[in-house]
Amino acid sequence: MNLLAVIAAVVFMLVYAVPTLRGAHKAEDCAAEGGRWVHSEGFCER
Repeated sequence: MNLLAVIAAVVFMLVYAVPTLRGAHKAEDCAAEGGRWVHSEGFCER
């Protein structure tokens, strides 16, 4: 049962961490181009 809980926790973390990391990468790219990343809208404002 504990193994199942660990597997569920890992899947849960991956599902939430991957989009967050992807968003952070886009924000860094936007800043490098001289723009401002709008998190609520998900786009780069120049």
